[in-house]
Amino acid sequence: MAATERRRGGGGGFALLWTSQALGEFAYSTSLIVLPLLALALTGSPSQAGIIGFVDAAAMLLAGLPAGAVADRFDRRTVMLWCEGVLAAVFASLGILLWAGTVSFPALVGLALVNGAATAVLTAAGEAMIPGLVAPERLSDAVAMNSARTYAGQLAGTSAGGFLLAVKNAFPFVVGALAHLVGLVLLLFLRRPPAAPAAGPAPAPEGSAGGPGGLGEGVRFLARHPFLRLGLAYATATNFCFGAVYFVVIASAQADGMSTGAIGVMAAMLGVGGLLGALAAPLLQRVLTGARPVFVVLWLFAVLTAGIAVLPGTWTPGLLLGAIACAAPTANAYFTTYQLLLTPDSHRGRVISVAGLCSGAGGAVAPLAGGVLLDLVGRSTGLLAAASVMGLIALSAVLSPVMREAPALPAAPGAPDAVDAPLPDPAPASARAPH
Repeated sequence: MAATERRRGGGGGFALLWTSQALGEFAYSTSLIVLPLLALALTGSPSQAGIIGFVDAAAMLLAGLPAGAVADRFDRRTVMLWCEGVLAAVFASLGILLWAGTVSFPALVGLALVNGAATAVLTAAGEAMIPGLVAPERLSDAVAMNSARTYAGQLAGTSAGGFLLAVKNAFPFVVGALAHLVGLVLLLFLRRPPAAPAAGPAPAPEGSAGGPGGLGEGVRFLARHPFLRLGLAYATATNFCFGAVYFVVIASAQADGMSTGAIGVMAAMLGVGGLLGALAAPLLQRVLTGARPVFVVLWLFAVLTAGIAVLPGTWTPGLLLGAIACAAPTANAYFTTYQLLLTPDSHRGRVISVAGLCSGAGGAVAPLAGGVLLDLVGRSTGLLAAASVMGLIALSAVLSPVMREAPALPAAPGAPDAVDAPLPDPAPASARAPH
């Protein structure tokens, strides 16, 4: 009870963590749109520009499991401070190279590599701290606020990135370095939160195959939950398709002569949609219960991707991507809250990392696939192919018994649709048929 009350009053700690990570999201989103554009300007090849996004996502993917182990073994605040310092240094270094006019393609690849790996560690450590900073019944709202943070950072980062690049190519990285420095300072004021209890079973004993020292425990934990297994499979496929569609839209706009500032505004529309969706997620979760947000996101993605391919208008792609992003945070909040409530604090970093590894696997190859797709079949055919794949994924989700019988989450006290039943204990993987 005392720990819960401390978390209830720990809004200041969550606010510090949220603000620090929002600044990191800003810097990351700035680099995400600027680096491929710089590579395209240097090489003239969409495929080589896609390599930048591939390296960033692959580094995040490969660093995922070690990041979770680091977040569980060491003080999470200290880990985040080191990551912020490294990112500030590499952003500043690339800014200096660009200012001096000596930047090269390998330098861009190098920043993407460090950016992806350090961001993976920051994400694992930061998300694992959240249950210790808020009361359990407010965890879903905190997860939704994190989604809002991500989209707010993307909105500000993509918009600022395009305009800063138009002024001087070094400015996006100078500003990114400053953002990471401010984030580092904010973390210095963050106290280590108490460990939060989990709704699931106790972790395996120290030193066992599944104990705190084993990376495989995150895999085994997720493997025991059919709903989480299937949800991560859909997330992987969706991230792949969305990443490819996003790259095709941005690269084709650049090839058609759209200015970098206009591209930044178009890409920022996705951030606006996601931000609005994240702010509305707590209310939407009371209306779209269970897996309904997942069905909505998958079908919207399929239909609106086809719309991007065939509908006219310079700003149509940005508006439709924003509509997809508006529905996504509610589904993300449901999955993430269910996962955090079941996971013991000593294992949260690894479970988060494994989940990120699974959902990010598709995103790791998406920019490269998008560049190849654009080179081989062009914009319209590539987008229609992605829409067809998403249609099949959406249909399989609707037909799945596991998705239709999705477990319910406990609601905050006083919510009209509160569910009093506890979260189910995970059954052994052999007890249920996979879907």
